[in-house]
Amino acid sequence: MKNSTLLFRSLAVILLLGGSAHLVSYASEQTVDNTISPVDESIELQTSKSEENTLLLKDTSDYNEETDYIIGNWKTMYNSKDFKGAIVFIIKKEKGVFNAYTHAYEDENGDSEKAKGHKILMIKSFDGYKGKGIYKVTYEKQTYDIECEIDMVDENTFKLSYDYYGYSDVETWKRQ
Repeated sequence: MKNSTLLFRSLAVILLLGGSAHLVSYASEQTVDNTISPVDESIELQTSKSEENTLLLKDTSDYNEETDYIIGNWKTMYNSKDFKGAIVFIIKKEKGVFNAYTHAYEDENGDSEKAKGHKILMIKSFDGYKGKGIYKVTYEKQTYDIECEIDMVDENTFKLSYDYYGYSDVETWKRQ
């Protein structure tokens, strides 16, 4: 009888101590309000996708205002025998490197088609004004990694230039 009484009293003390510790830790936590009011909802609906991406990135600790404004959707026009129209790219920051992926193709009539999301551009260095990277160009079913330079014209436009064995080009990318 004494062993069972001792066992139950020990369990009661352990539960009391453990429960009070949880209660104290729960009470000391700051409450986080994740509710969305109707006013917040209307503001949220009015933000564009690029603004939404920027807002999300600014909340993270690795956001750099001087360089990360390049993140978002960009569009460039092409006028070659193979393709006439525009390509929309998405630039993302991944492990400190900016990568551009194909997002959509638009023909000269304005019809668009979703792209497969191939990585086209890797910006290895970017100071907010100029940058260097690798641009993937496909020509006659061959893909070439070409060194390129990026020169920001303004916050919404940059020029991507490359020269590959005498074939050089300058593309103008505009924020979408």
